[in-house]
Amino acid sequence: MRTTLAAFAVGGLLFAAACSGDSSGSDEKSPGGQGQTLPAAAATIMETEPYDAARWSYLVVDPETDEVVYSNLADEFMFMASQTKHFTVGTVYQDLGVDRRLTTPVYATAAPVGGTLSGNLVLVGSGDLALGGRNAPAGRFDFATDGIDHVYADAIPGAVLAPGDPLAGLDDLAAQVVASGVTRIDGDVLVDPRLWERYTTVEGVVPSIYVNDNLVDIQATPGQPGQPATIQMLPGNGLFRLDSQVTTGAADSDSTMTVSADELDPTLIRATGSVPAGKSTLTVFRITDAPTWARQLFIEALQRKGVTVSSTAKVNEQAALPAENSYRDDLRLAKLESVPLQEMGSMILATSYNTGANDFLCLLAVEAGSQECSDGLPAIRELATEAGIAPSEFVIVDGQGSDPSSATPTAITKWFKWVDKQPWAGTFWAGQPILGERGSLSGVGADSPAKGKVVGKTGTSADAEPGTGRLVMTIQGLSGYLEVGDGRRLLFVVGVSNAVFPDLPRGIFQVGDDVGMVAAAFQQAQSK
Repeated sequence: MRTTLAAFAVGGLLFAAACSGDSSGSDEKSPGGQGQTLPAAAATIMETEPYDAARWSYLVVDPETDEVVYSNLADEFMFMASQTKHFTVGTVYQDLGVDRRLTTPVYATAAPVGGTLSGNLVLVGSGDLALGGRNAPAGRFDFATDGIDHVYADAIPGAVLAPGDPLAGLDDLAAQVVASGVTRIDGDVLVDPRLWERYTTVEGVVPSIYVNDNLVDIQATPGQPGQPATIQMLPGNGLFRLDSQVTTGAADSDSTMTVSADELDPTLIRATGSVPAGKSTLTVFRITDAPTWARQLFIEALQRKGVTVSSTAKVNEQAALPAENSYRDDLRLAKLESVPLQEMGSMILATSYNTGANDFLCLLAVEAGSQECSDGLPAIRELATEAGIAPSEFVIVDGQGSDPSSATPTAITKWFKWVDKQPWAGTFWAGQPILGERGSLSGVGADSPAKGKVVGKTGTSADAEPGTGRLVMTIQGLSGYLEVGDGRRLLFVVGVSNAVFPDLPRGIFQVGDDVGMVAAAFQQAQSK
């Protein structure tokens, strides 16, 4: 089974390999290499055992002079994985605007009388990724900085809860409904997800409505080794029940906790496995029916504000929705504005948020007048062409970068050169991970002299070998710019494919570290 991951290195979970900052050359260039001799520190990493049969692609160029500093296989395809998000987010910034906000409205289907709504109350999805969560009321779209954000809690160890109150937006909307005079709803409460048609990627369904990233957080607090762990479901809700068989393992053990829906009852979440003693462990249950999830949490928000909801249904009845585009402005009872798209884009780039990138693709399709999310792809391809990238050197299949999304290193640097001419270039670069400091590079190179001077997007695609569990890298990539002094920036792309590691947990961190430190070696060798 293919696993497409963000390359995460957060909160000290990944320890950087030593980087000497040695700018002396190695004795040989890589096969097919151009430009200057590869720095010794980079060559040393590339020659270690996991990369014996691997393939390294890289390109470092001076955008002012077009001088090629380092190059190998720069005009041959490499899988981009999450580096694709450079293109998705950049296209949204260009076509929709960095300051665009999304409005999530709530409509009544009939006028309330004496505080009672006999018709339905409808929450209409807008594609807002936070819906008031992640500290959106403060104008921010925060992500975890003290560990891996919970959107990858079921894929990578060390995840923590997302910042902010995930129910803040629903509470705001419920308060507005009460302020409109409604105290009782005798009709139903519904969620309208029809902004775009159902869109499914390798990451799952991409809906137009999100609450808590459409995740149920399952947090385990360990007991003594051999004893049961205490399990908490967040946010608490009346849609799901939790059955836990999770035990506590030794302090130095790995977490084996997994969660899944009961085969006969999809509202029963079963948690099994063990967690290490001495620290809490987080995983997530992924929601497959986002409208029903949002509906339940909205009903509970209304009830917290004192509204009586007569409906006892537990699913979102889409067939009961009014005709599309038939909502009346005079029956809009509430609305919630999102943070600007640049705030969402910043998290997508920094943490490699796959669902967020696919949401952006769907917004591009809607902007083009379509409800088919894949119709957002032409806008990205058109901008790539405008940037001077030929169709023969660029392939994109979704917003997140699922295989076989590919580009040549030369094509990626062309995109960066074009971005730098756009009024939103500063916003684009400000959202990127930074070596040793931010996002998916925060745990790489924390002690390197290149810390803070390598800015770029990570991308990872990998397979687990059946029977052995060995991790086989389709690609581990990194691309962006290097600060080399005197106000100069060099554009770079580096990636390795077909590296093999003993297992996923250690391999995924080592390869991310190694690629980051190759970029650090490039930066140090060119620094003045």
